[in-house]
Amino acid sequence: MNVTTIKSSLAGYEIEHVNIYVRYLTILLEEKTRDGKAKNYWISKISDKEFSEVFKKVALDGLFIDGENITLQFKGKLTVSYNYQAYKNLLLVKYPDSKFDVQIVNKGDNIKIWKESGKVFYTHNFGNPFSDDLAMVGCYCVIKNERGEFIETLNITEINKMKKAAKTQNVWNEWYSEMALKSVIKRACKRHFKDLVVNIDRIDNEEYDPSLVSIPDNVIKLLNEAKTYEDVGRIWKEHETNVPDTNKFIELCTERKNEILEVENQKKLQNEGVS
Repeated sequence: MNVTTIKSSLAGYEIEHVNIYVRYLTILLEEKTRDGKAKNYWISKISDKEFSEVFKKVALDGLFIDGENITLQFKGKLTVSYNYQAYKNLLLVKYPDSKFDVQIVNKGDNIKIWKESGKVFYTHNFGNPFSDDLAMVGCYCVIKNERGEFIETLNITEINKMKKAAKTQNVWNEWYSEMALKSVIKRACKRHFKDLVVNIDRIDNEEYDPSLVSIPDNVIKLLNEAKTYEDVGRIWKEHETNVPDTNKFIELCTERKNEILEVENQKKLQNEGVS
């Protein structure tokens, strides 16, 4: 990765945004695992041109990759991930007066929602938000601006279907609540502000594969946790007869094997460098 080349290709963009992006790329490059090895091995696979083009793609909406609200991920190819704050920021570019309320609803909460003459009204009385055993039952997003007042909801079944279709299961597992909030504001924006979110939605949808819904949750979990070729082979033998979509199952197994191979090759290169 050549920082000078990337900066030069982005010379026409806001310098502060470019500098934040380059600092983020540098952090990804230098980030290490506990044993001192490169954490983001995929960085070496991406060309300077690809790093520049993905920045430009996001900039079409007046946004930029900052490593916080908008991040980079690698799942066979370089992709962009937006959190729920990114969707809020996009609407604020067009409607600076927008008011948002995006909340998780847990078991024990008392919530009422209604509309009158296009106006959204709701009450949300939290149970014990500090409990150690909170159980999410859904989430909602309220948006109010000059365009109108809107509310969108997702129940826990819908949220889990979205999680299952995501290619980045590790992100969902680690940041489940954040991803649920992103899902509900994304749906609200797509339903009520589709003209504004066409580009961001297209980019963000690269993270999702609806056909994953046909694969049982426990099988996806096992594949994500597989560490060796042998693990993947064992999972295939044990579940090939109870997975409805055999072609998709083969694709997932092959993808996981390739990921394991990439990790092994990276470790080999690092060991050779040390020796």
